[in-house]
Amino acid sequence: MPTTKKAPSWGKPRIFVKDLNAATPAWKLIPTPVEDSTQLTPTKGDALEGKIEGGETEVRKNKKSSYELAYAIRLLANRDMPISHVDGTVEHEYAVVLIPEETGAPGFYIERTAVSVEDPFNTADGSNWNYTHNALAPESGKIVKWGTITATKAQSGDTYTLQGVGMDFGDTAVDL
Repeated sequence: MPTTKKAPSWGKPRIFVKDLNAATPAWKLIPTPVEDSTQLTPTKGDALEGKIEGGETEVRKNKKSSYELAYAIRLLANRDMPISHVDGTVEHEYAVVLIPEETGAPGFYIERTAVSVEDPFNTADGSNWNYTHNALAPESGKIVKWGTITATKAQSGDTYTLQGVGMDFGDTAVDL
């Protein structure tokens, strides 16, 4: 019986962003994040409980979870800021994709995010741009869509075409 190689989603990710409010939105690869700074954090939705006399819970339902993707990009001479901000505020909404280092490992796509930026400094690490993408409701489906994502660089320029397949994307490749 043939064995299937397991592809974990750990390691050095490639992160792509797309300015949804640009005249011609296009996927761009951002610089590799600072080591161990990339993290997708879900927050469980609030619980709604129906109590009966005596304080027992008769029914319970949780609201949808919220999601936050955070990463840091090192501020270096001659490196452009991947997403511009004014005092931490980003005017436009962005889509974001994370493709893991291991080929075939599940990555994720968040269709709409509100972005904020912090730019701290310390003498051990220097300066970073700390980006936080707070996921917003998508047009349809899950907030975070998982599957195998591929990126193809355009013949000219620094833009990419991205496609997702499997898991939340289905059996046929979907343009992102």
